[in-house]
Amino acid sequence: MARDKSKSPYYTNKKVRGKIDKLLQKNSVIWSNIGTGSKEDPITREEGEKRWEALAKEIKALDEDFYKIVYPYGVDS
Repeated sequence: MARDKSKSPYYTNKKVRGKIDKLLQKNSVIWSNIGTGSKEDPITREEGEKRWEALAKEIKALDEDFYKIVYPYGVDS
């Protein structure tokens, strides 16, 4: 089933896309630093998941359609 991107703010609003891209970049920093001992290291997978859930909630507030793509099972599942 193809998604209708024409209604998603991520694809239609540059400001929303920029904000979401920054949140996704923060998520990549979380997972690329796990186990490194750096200040960005979430230390445990569980802490990394908590941080990602917080970012995902911000994405949901900006664009629920895009949120369903990057977090298909939802924060509350």
